[in-house]
Amino acid sequence: MTGTPALAYVMGHNERERRRLALQAAILNPLTEQLLCRAGLAPGMSVLDLGCGVGDVSMIAARLTGPGGKVTGLDVDEPALAIARKRALEQSLTNITFMQANVLDSVPGTPVDAVVGRHILGHTPEPLVLLKAVFTALKPGGIAVFQEYDFSVLHPAYPPAPLRDRIAEVFRDFFLRASRGNVGTQLYHLAIEAGFHSVECRAEYSILGGADSPYYEWYAESVRSILPRAEALGVLRASEIDIDTLAERLRKEAVANGSGCPAPVMIGCVASKPPPTASFEA
Repeated sequence: MTGTPALAYVMGHNERERRRLALQAAILNPLTEQLLCRAGLAPGMSVLDLGCGVGDVSMIAARLTGPGGKVTGLDVDEPALAIARKRALEQSLTNITFMQANVLDSVPGTPVDAVVGRHILGHTPEPLVLLKAVFTALKPGGIAVFQEYDFSVLHPAYPPAPLRDRIAEVFRDFFLRASRGNVGTQLYHLAIEAGFHSVECRAEYSILGGADSPYYEWYAESVRSILPRAEALGVLRASEIDIDTLAERLRKEAVANGSGCPAPVMIGCVASKPPPTASFEA
């Protein structure tokens, strides 16, 4: 993948962003585990996790593939990888290796059984280029599994929660301008274009509420991560949001109304690389 444009992660690489990823994982990991199970990750498989961050998807894959499996997590953020290594050690997951690398320039020397990625293509200048490289990295019959948001789809809270819905609009406007904010809905087409077959995509998301949910802090920390760039793009003003009190105001609003608050729409895609003797039509 050498020579492809640099990956542009719009959320940044710092301690608060790593904590935001941990909050996000508390909500998304059950959906990711279900997707990887549905895709067929099984004991003994070799797996490459692109943009592994603090290691959540890698660790799910490691548990599914077992001691006989091998998982390699790639990310550019070395401090995040240090956290991932520590977490894997604490959970006695000895079948994971974490490596610092730009995913656009890192194809394994030996083809793998599966390549997975959560929220990586939306930050990639040329998703099709990356998916074609994923295709090359897979063994014949191997599987690619990706999860990506589509921020262009807005599901309001019910009963209405105006502050939460305003934040959802901020995410829509920002990510559609600053990254590929609707790449989730593009996954089926991109996978077909990259040469995959048996492509299956499914949209899903959690609807959360109650006083103890991590949802509110996750939303607030997500706004904090994008705030400087969102202001520069004219999406919002910091004075409008009052970032330091945002999580608690979101919580109070939802609890007072008994609101169910939808997370952003996320599309899970499972695609297979054809065996060498097979012939498939898109």
